[in-house]
Amino acid sequence: MGGQAIATSSTLIAPPGHAAEPAKRRRRTRADVTDRIHTAARELFAERGYQGATTKEIARLADVSETLLFRYYGSKAALFDEVVAQPFNRLLLDFLAKRPHAADPQAAEHGIFMAVYDLIDQNRALFTALLSAKGATGEDGAGPPFNGLLPFYRAGAAELTQKYTELGQTPPFDLQIALRLAFGMLASSVLLRDWLFPDGVPPGEQIVGLLEQVVARALEPVPVEPR
Repeated sequence: MGGQAIATSSTLIAPPGHAAEPAKRRRRTRADVTDRIHTAARELFAERGYQGATTKEIARLADVSETLLFRYYGSKAALFDEVVAQPFNRLLLDFLAKRPHAADPQAAEHGIFMAVYDLIDQNRALFTALLSAKGATGEDGAGPPFNGLLPFYRAGAAELTQKYTELGQTPPFDLQIALRLAFGMLASSVLLRDWLFPDGVPPGEQIVGLLEQVVARALEPVPVEPR
């Protein structure tokens, strides 16, 4: 007994004159590591914005090496895109894929308006970071990509153009620009709501409903009654 170490559930108790062996940490899976990096990145991007958050700090908070972070993502811009921009982009692309097959397209449209509103509302700090990242570059010299919304704008413009064509009309304005402005109204209703509603923020459902009416009246073609 005197010359043998006594095993316990977490450590080895060494005999006198021998150093105790530290408990081995469970080997992390790739999924564990990416989850830790994503959580740390979201927290720091939300707290400090794109420019203020560094890969060194993200790696430290995630308890991984900065080398490993770069091995997984290549750059801070790519990591930012992964944890901030892409979840939002996937929501919009999923909407584009499902809406043409919806039994009630108007209800589907309302659903996506509410989903986008809720997504921005629940992640205000991250979307503020997204805005702060526009035109910014990080320590890796690259800025985050900002083209995920293009398929959404183009698909929406194509759908509206078809409606005008079916009525024999020509759109009186650039539909893609108009859609971008409409999306800007939705985003600003959350991100700028303290400025827009200093006297009290209306319920999200009410805001979204009014926005839908404004967008429909502004962008949809109006059938012309025959004389």
